[in-house]
Amino acid sequence: MDFIDIHIHLQDYKTNFATDIVKKAQTLNYKKMLCAGISEKDWDKVAKWTDLYSDLIVPAFGVHPWQATKVGDNWDNLLCSYLEKYPQALIGETGIDGLKENPQQQKQLFIHHIDIAKKYNRPLIIHAVKAISFFDSLWNKLPEKFMFHSFNGKVEHLKSILSKNGYISFSASILKNKDFEKIVQNVPVKKILLESDGPYQPFEKGTISTPFFIPELLKYIAKARKCDYEELAYQIYQNSLEFINVG
Repeated sequence: MDFIDIHIHLQDYKTNFATDIVKKAQTLNYKKMLCAGISEKDWDKVAKWTDLYSDLIVPAFGVHPWQATKVGDNWDNLLCSYLEKYPQALIGETGIDGLKENPQQQKQLFIHHIDIAKKYNRPLIIHAVKAISFFDSLWNKLPEKFMFHSFNGKVEHLKSILSKNGYISFSASILKNKDFEKIVQNVPVKKILLESDGPYQPFEKGTISTPFFIPELLKYIAKARKCDYEELAYQIYQNSLEFINVG
């Protein structure tokens, strides 16, 4: 079986550990890892990982909502320069976090990312925490292809995302959601993606998340959906290729 980690931050691991992850992934049929940047300061690090392992790593460049107050005056032009240099690159991680300050500032920054995604016809990686109400005026603005990464919200939140043909990406954090089974059962199989969000959101507190938990996460989801593990793995792999415009 082949796997794709649709959201990881390789630049946030210790360098040797990240290198070990990449080399191990290559031996375990991990065909792609989408490495997401979160600020102007780490875009160059994402680019360097992409250059080192161009067959494995797909880059994404964006400004995380936590970085909204730190963004530079020329961030958008810099972002566009990376998108032009890396035609395979996605946009993100970006979005809105209702638990942080300045949600309206975050929203304006996010809208700018949406506009750039449409201009360059790139998929958009969305961070949304306690923020669904902010999307009331945004659903019709979103680009054709987008995903809500590490979804851990409520069942009713899925309706709006799916009505706009969005993808739902799950990390280990979904296993702690009291409505886990209902959530994974209510996402069409062709809209499911899987991620580590490494090194963040590990399954066990005090550990570090890596791509190698993804097969275990898949087992939980297959059991909840009462479907064949290998068939689900194949479909999610195909979903991932489609989302990142490969294959």
